[in-house]
Amino acid sequence: MYNNATFIDKEQLKNLKKIDTWLDSNKYRYDEHTFMELRQLITKIQEKGFYYESEAQILNMIADEYNQSKKKK
Repeated sequence: MYNNATFIDKEQLKNLKKIDTWLDSNKYRYDEHTFMELRQLITKIQEKGFYYESEAQILNMIADEYNQSKKKK
């Protein structure tokens, strides 16, 4: 199995910031450990400028929850 890196562009960086802000305002949806792990993952990706396939799966799950919450509003 390959673990290729995907570099983030300005638009993806902007979306990561939106998701991070949303996570912070919805932190009670998750237990504290999960919440902290998700925020740390986003910060790590923002700092290094790329993410791996394994991290993409987690990002996609968070993004799906973000999108679902926005559709409800």
